[in-house]
Amino acid sequence: MNELENILKDLYLISGLNMSIFDLNQNLLASYPHKKSKFCHEIEKNPNALQHCLDCDYKAMEYVKNTGELYVYKCHFGLNEAIMPLYSYGSLTGYLMMVQAVIGTYQNYSKIIENSKDYFTDNHFLKQLVTKIAILNEDQIYAFAQICDICAKYISLTNRLQAKHDNLAQEIKQYIISNYNKQITIEELCSYFFCSRGTLLKHFKSKYNTTVHQYLLDYRLKKATELLINNELNIKEIAYSCGFEDPNYFSKAFRKKYNLSPLKFKNQQIEKDYRQDNL
Repeated sequence: MNELENILKDLYLISGLNMSIFDLNQNLLASYPHKKSKFCHEIEKNPNALQHCLDCDYKAMEYVKNTGELYVYKCHFGLNEAIMPLYSYGSLTGYLMMVQAVIGTYQNYSKIIENSKDYFTDNHFLKQLVTKIAILNEDQIYAFAQICDICAKYISLTNRLQAKHDNLAQEIKQYIISNYNKQITIEELCSYFFCSRGTLLKHFKSKYNTTVHQYLLDYRLKKATELLINNELNIKEIAYSCGFEDPNYFSKAFRKKYNLSPLKFKNQQIEKDYRQDNL
């Protein structure tokens, strides 16, 4: 991590802007300077203000995750920031962030003060903090961001930020659980997680000792049993609601796993409930 901090330090010395590296869960991995700007340090003492910051960063990270591109944006309070993706062996592993600058003139300070005044009791202290934030023109911001992006690509190409294999497998599993009722292909998963087919399949099999396809199928069938027990949907509707495009394939897969058809499974549950109700 010392090597990463040296890169961040060089970027800071060039731009004068704080540099940070975060993992996929917004955890700070490295930064330079090691302390946040005094403005951000003070404003994040308020839980509501901190949540605004986290939400803004999360949206920026999601944008970069979906596009794979450098993103320059304004934070909730009006500071200009930039974020870019970091990869390791083809897998998205984190983000490089360039933060806390103002595009424009000293007049732009007033907008930040206005956005922040609800979180300070001392307006004079707030003004002191804001007026210490660097002012740059738009060309400078984008030039520095492009330099950071080149460094992000270098970090990625040299795999400086090591991928956590367990995290990738767990994220794939969570994605399946959240989207099992939709079409899911290996290609879509690779695109979503910014990794190669081999990396995705290898990590998942290593973690869960099963294939992505088998896990998805088993999870869909498990959800189908829950609907067959507790739902008034017919077999075809249950198949569709669990992500099966072909009800016949659903019935075949269900029979193979549970040794009886979905309809017979449903009828057995109805009979079981009826007997229990009449005991």
